[in-house]
Amino acid sequence: MTPKRMIFLAAGIFAAIGILASVAIIAINDGFSGGGPSIFNPPTSKDLWTIGSNIENGMNLTYSLTSNGGKSSLKDSTVSMAFHDIKEKWNIDFKIENGSGATPKEFNANFSKKQLLRTDPISQENEAFVQPIERSILIVRDLAKEPRYLVVGAVWDKIFTGSSTKDVKIESTGSVSTPAGPFDIYSLEYKVGNSISKMYLNKDLPLPVMAQVYDENDKILYNYELQSITR
Repeated sequence: MTPKRMIFLAAGIFAAIGILASVAIIAINDGFSGGGPSIFNPPTSKDLWTIGSNIENGMNLTYSLTSNGGKSSLKDSTVSMAFHDIKEKWNIDFKIENGSGATPKEFNANFSKKQLLRTDPISQENEAFVQPIERSILIVRDLAKEPRYLVVGAVWDKIFTGSSTKDVKIESTGSVSTPAGPFDIYSLEYKVGNSISKMYLNKDLPLPVMAQVYDENDKILYNYELQSITR
């Protein structure tokens, strides 16, 4: 083999190793599987989704919500969240209209910008309203503690049920129509019992568009849908 051919061969080998190393790092960190990213089509930073990253000062998100379980619940309710920038935190004005027909509840609470975690205590009365929201619309923060890839096959987390472990991963892409408008979505899914739980995410929105999630007995834990978004 001539020296020139040896140089070309070595260059090709090192290039291949570099690509393989990049894909291996991605795979280790985010557990890609299925027919998504590969050595020929690796994901990039443009494919990453971070909870709360697209929140703007003054943004208002309104959802329909039913959230069961826990010490408190919301049924057939409407939840509005208005975000106000107070430096390192978001001060969120909540307005909750429960399906029971009771007087709407209005209050505010402070959340971190990085992970939308509560930073300051609230009253016990307000806690009863916030908990069902944290167990549903905001539960995605537990699945995306770090930026996650919006690509088919990307594993976001694992669910432990009894003696088995289930992947929570992006299974498909598509589009949905909501009262807030049509959205291109990525479907984050996992199966517990006989039901498949789904959470639909849009790359430009700070929280999921909609979700329907079940427990191990195939009963609805929560479902919600975006009703409006204003900036």
